[in-house]
Amino acid sequence: FCRKQKLKEAMIRSVKLLERSSFDEISKVINDAIKLGDYSDHGYDYVKDFEKRFEIKARNPITTGWKEIDDICKGGLGKAELGVVIAPTGAGKSMVLVHLGAQAIKHGKTVVHYTLELQDTVIGKRYDSCITGYPLSNLIDFKEDIYNEIKDLDGTLIVKEYPTKSASVATIRAHLNKLMKRGINPGMIIV
Repeated sequence: FCRKQKLKEAMIRSVKLLERSSFDEISKVINDAIKLGDYSDHGYDYVKDFEKRFEIKARNPITTGWKEIDDICKGGLGKAELGVVIAPTGAGKSMVLVHLGAQAIKHGKTVVHYTLELQDTVIGKRYDSCITGYPLSNLIDFKEDIYNEIKDLDGTLIVKEYPTKSASVATIRAHLNKLMKRGINPGMIIV
């Protein structure tokens, strides 16, 4: 909206400049209006940004909950790192993702879990089992106990379900932007 208003203003101003044949000035006024709000990150300049490579950064990884994997990953998954789980159908990829999310929740992180095939309530039950240790097949028998354990967790879980083949990177980005506008800042995103 602001960009559009600035462009209108620049065009009106350009009419006066056109009367004086100030074409260079018209070009500058229009270009400045178009640049307003333009995304300015053009990338990492290898030479100009030399010092950035040597800044000390705290990684603060989130444990995976598995010592062997943490050893390989130097303590778990760190900020802005991508973890990929690959296995054949039925091998437990979804449960591994739930386990990783559960570990982050236990450590006070906000986890946004996108499910593209299973229902959000199915994912929720898997978190119930993973966090409390109650068997997935008997959750109904421990409903009150489960609630008593999860209500005081330090972290937060949001599960967003999209039907198969209906979500794109843009869809997920838009949803994350909505969450952040509501003050929900993910510490871990699972897709």
